Amino acid sequence: MSDLVLQDMVAGRKGFRLPRVGFTFTPGQVVALIGPNGAGKTTLLKTVAGLLSPLEGAVLRPGQAAWLPPPGAVSAGFSALHVAALGRAGLRRWAPGLTPADIDAARSALARLDVEALADRLFDRLSSGQQQLVLIARLFVQDARVCLLDEPLALLDPSHAHAVEAALRALADEGRVVLASTHHIPFAARADRVVAIGPDWIEASSPAAALTPDRMRALFGVETSACPCCGQALG
Repeated sequence: MSDLVLQDMVAGRKGFRLPRVGFTFTPGQVVALIGPNGAGKTTLLKTVAGLLSPLEGAVLRPGQAAWLPPPGAVSAGFSALHVAALGRAGLRRWAPGLTPADIDAARSALARLDVEALADRLFDRLSSGQQQLVLIARLFVQDARVCLLDEPLALLDPSHAHAVEAALRALADEGRVVLASTHHIPFAARADRVVAIGPDWIEASSPAAALTPDRMRALFGVETSACPCCGQALG
């Protein structure tokens, strides 16, 4: 199986449960997960990642899943290169430490994201945008088939947000399923699919169908004056 399948699945935790879903996501897709604060986006992501068990149904993964928490959640007194290389640790069950091959892979991943100059700097001394790029470099070396990211564009300036979005597209182009929660509607408009979590419903559709004024009103209770996909004025 190469697809990520949410099979008749109910995600939730004590006192909270999301509607039942049956979705299939194919490799190469960037999927944006949208909804208001508290809707259950993180709960859904953690269930897909295997950090939470489904209340009902099953998650069928095509391979290893990698989880990236929101900005600021990771703290490490190591160099950026070391943090990126740690993505390889799970590939060798009994290895006592990082190997030269791990370091080379991490350095190449940092170079792909144009942040190789950060390699020797302490991770905790980097900006939030720089940290996100280092952590995405760790996803590249992790060789996970499913990449799950919680608010990867939060706290980023436009330049770093653009770099992170390009990195997510690159992860998908290498045959991964990328599922990212976001409040950044332009990013959702450029995704391949959008999963929207409403008050008592979850829908998966194209960005054009998910981001209409009616759907934005149903999700967030606000009126939109321009199309989030093209910026054209509405009405």
